[in-house]
Amino acid sequence: MEFAVFYQLPCAVDQIPAARIQDTIAQCQLADELGFGAAWLAELHFNPRFSVMSAPMMIGAAVAQITKRIRIGNAVNLLPLHQPVRLAEEAATLDVLSNGRAIFGVGRGSMPTHFQGYGIDQEEGRGRFLEALDVVLGLWEQEDFTYEGKYYQAHGQCVTPRPIQQPRPPVYVAANSADTFGIVGSLGHNILVAPTIVTKEGALAGLASYRAELAENGHDSANVKVNVNVPMHVAETECEAKAGFTKTVDNYLETLRDIGRARGVSKGTSRADTLTAEIVMDEFAAVGTPDQVSAKLEQLKDIYGPQEFMCWFNIGGMLPHELVKSSMKLFAKEVMPNFR
Repeated sequence: MEFAVFYQLPCAVDQIPAARIQDTIAQCQLADELGFGAAWLAELHFNPRFSVMSAPMMIGAAVAQITKRIRIGNAVNLLPLHQPVRLAEEAATLDVLSNGRAIFGVGRGSMPTHFQGYGIDQEEGRGRFLEALDVVLGLWEQEDFTYEGKYYQAHGQCVTPRPIQQPRPPVYVAANSADTFGIVGSLGHNILVAPTIVTKEGALAGLASYRAELAENGHDSANVKVNVNVPMHVAETECEAKAGFTKTVDNYLETLRDIGRARGVSKGTSRADTLTAEIVMDEFAAVGTPDQVSAKLEQLKDIYGPQEFMCWFNIGGMLPHELVKSSMKLFAKEVMPNFR
C-alpha cells in the first residue's frame, strides 16, 4: 500500500493565503522526509474559503525544489479550463524540475463558477476534457503531433522541454460522477476516487464499472492503480483526534453548504446537507489513535481494493500547522509500517 498527502488549501477569513501556501509547501517537504509517496495539489478557483490553490503547478514547482523523492501531482488539473498545449508544456516542465517525479492528475470539474469565471460553457465540459487529454498525451508521445478537434487543434508542434518520464508521466483521472468511472476504465488510466464526495455506494458502483471497462477494453488491471482519498487525523488519544477533526471538517462542510445555497434551490440538495462530522468520521475518514486509524484503513482497503490512499490531513484547513505536522509524523511512525 502506498500513501500520499492531499491539499485543497482552504483559507478562513482570519487566515493569510501566503501563510497557508507556505505551510503546505513545508508539509510537502515533511511528507518527503517521512516517506509518503506523493503530494497531490488541487486546482480550485474564486472561493478562498474553499481553496486558495488556483495555480497548483507553481506550488508543485516550489515543492520540487525542496524535496528529493516524493512524487508531485495535481488532483486535479481541471482540463476544460486549460489550453492543452500550454498545459502540456507546464506539466512537462514540472517533470523536468522534479527530475521525473510529476504525476498528471486530471478531471472535468463540476463547479459552475469555475466555468463562468473562465468564460466556458459547462455543457462543453466533457468534450473539452476528452479532447484536451488527447492533445496533452499526444504532444508528449509524438514529436510531430497533429490534432483536429472541435475545441482544440495541434499542427505538428513539438513541445519543449519533453517530460523526463517516457513516454509520459503517469496519468490519473478523478471520477466524481457515475459515467466518468467507465470512461476512465475504457481509457486504461489510473483513477482517483473520493468516497466522501461520491458516497460509498457511488464509489463501489463506479469502481465496478471502472474495472469492467478495463477488462472489456483489454487493459491489465495490474498496470493501473486505484487511489482513494481519506480524510485523516491522528493523535495520541481518541478524544484529541476527534476534537481536532470535528473542528476542521465542520468548516469544510459549512463551506460546501454555502456553495450549495449560492447555487440556489433549483440546483438540488448539496451533498454536504446529508453529512455531519460524525458521519464523515464513521464512514469516510480515519480518525483516532494510530491503532484506530490502522484498523479503519484496513476496513477501507477491504471495501474499495485500492493500491494507494490519499491522506487528507486538514480537510477544512482549521488545524494549526504544528498540529498537522504532529498528525503526519504519528501516522508515518505508527500507521504506515503496518501496511508494508
